[in-house]
Amino acid sequence: MKARGKQVLVIVCCLLLVAAIAGCQTATPSAVNNTDQTDKQDKAVSSEEQSLDTEVFLKDKVIDVKITLDPEDYQDMMDNASAEEYKMASVEYNGIQMDNVGVRTKGNLSLRSVVQMNDSDRYSFKLSFDEYVNQSLFGLTKINLNNNYSDTSYMREFLTYELAESMGLATPKYSFVNIYVNGELKGFYLAVEQIGDAYLERHFGNSYGALYKGQMTGQGGDLVWLGDDASLYTGLGMKSEKSNDNILIDMLDELNNGTDYEKYINVEDALGYIALNAVTGNMDSYLGSTKQNYYLYEDEGVFSILPWDYNMAFGGLGGSDVLIDEPTQGALAERPLVAKLLANETYLTQYHEIVSSALDGYLKDENFQARIKQLNAMISSYVKADPSAFYTFEQYESGIEAVKTFMSTLADNIKQQLDGTIPSTNDGKGSGGGFGGMGGEFGAAAGGAAQGQAGADAAMPGGNVGAVEGGDGAAQGGMPQGQAQAGQGGVPGGAAFPEGGMPFPEGGNGPGGGMGDFPGGGFPGGGFPGGDFGGQGTNGQPQGSTSEAIATGVAIVLLLLAAVFVTFYKRKRL
Repeated sequence: MKARGKQVLVIVCCLLLVAAIAGCQTATPSAVNNTDQTDKQDKAVSSEEQSLDTEVFLKDKVIDVKITLDPEDYQDMMDNASAEEYKMASVEYNGIQMDNVGVRTKGNLSLRSVVQMNDSDRYSFKLSFDEYVNQSLFGLTKINLNNNYSDTSYMREFLTYELAESMGLATPKYSFVNIYVNGELKGFYLAVEQIGDAYLERHFGNSYGALYKGQMTGQGGDLVWLGDDASLYTGLGMKSEKSNDNILIDMLDELNNGTDYEKYINVEDALGYIALNAVTGNMDSYLGSTKQNYYLYEDEGVFSILPWDYNMAFGGLGGSDVLIDEPTQGALAERPLVAKLLANETYLTQYHEIVSSALDGYLKDENFQARIKQLNAMISSYVKADPSAFYTFEQYESGIEAVKTFMSTLADNIKQQLDGTIPSTNDGKGSGGGFGGMGGEFGAAAGGAAQGQAGADAAMPGGNVGAVEGGDGAAQGGMPQGQAQAGQGGVPGGAAFPEGGMPFPEGGNGPGGGMGDFPGGGFPGGGFPGGDFGGQGTNGQPQGSTSEAIATGVAIVLLLLAAVFVTFYKRKRL
């Protein structure tokens, strides 16, 4: 009888386990998925991605995102935008209704700039579907709604992500959206998937690796060796619950002091990332003075660099004179990921092939201009109706033409570099200092001439900056009393850098080149605030905590069942 009782107990436990598994498999799928659903089969992931493409991030139409929240909460969010605090809201995303969603303002430079504008509350927003309850939108827990700050064309980020996809890079989902708040049209925005669990699962097959974000504040974001103390690398912000600092240090050590790069770095993706930013002249990246706007994801000890934040691509911060083999602002050696990989002849050849493929494919003049024409036909009416736009419709049209001209000119220049007609290197000095590329420092091309123009060929789009009192942008003052001249698509009038210019971290020269797109006359407030651009989206919370907790609970249940089995049968190990 005792043996039979033991058998019954074991059978009951097994039946309970089978029932639990069957319950998970027969759950009815829906747009709002509970995050305790642990089925990671490829078929399910593929189905979710298909739903994301057809219902959330559409490329051929503009969809509506309707946010409803308490009017007092919304007003508090507007009055205290810098706090970036979540408010509870209901969201109808392309007809999909979701309640108990967190919504907050987001950004760094763009947020600070809008805060200081007297006539605008056009903030970027972050939607957090799992902020209050365990839910997701086809597996996605966070979406950024970007306000297209500093982009008269509204297209730079969309075009760059589309190019990244065509290059085979791990690209977040994105699409154009019309934002409504409490029934009122707020503006025409770009929705971008947050780099988190769903993104990582889709591109790497897991989300348990360490995730870091390169940010302008702190040090180490340039990946230069600072020593074997991980705490020194404050420019690499931790964005996951799990850290792998030992592997990070090993990677940085090998990158800077060794030669076996593939042991720790996904070289193919790194070359693609470098090429993406070089061919689009995107200096608001690892290549530029800011050394930011990228993620590092550690997958089984190997790091991939991930593309992020492209509203400054196609010349938003200069970059019209990129040297394809030294595509950095500042000395090449100060960006070891570029310097070390491009010093390898095999990698350099592979890199040139990636660049050529982009120029002969997506960026081929007729292809690129045709795509811009398609997008213009799709979004122009929404731009015209945008009630909170930073720019006039005429500036939008000029901005589009400026993007076309910029890309056509840069592509022709790079092709000449690739065939050896013109130089592609600069004795290790890189493509130029500051934001202006080789177009010149503040003042004249050589830097220093009062009343000079800031790199006419680097200004984008057309809004050259004339210095009234001083040549190069000195530390702690940038361009005193500089006026933003009205160029093609540039913002006419207004102080280029009010309130004392644009001082950069740790002093140094201010940026070179032109910046014609910044609404309100350039960078307000005298510089970049601390923090990152958007962050992980949880105001400091690491990604992946909910799913890991669920996995832990399941593991405990299985361990208990195993213990019961062993206790009653005590089978010998084979």
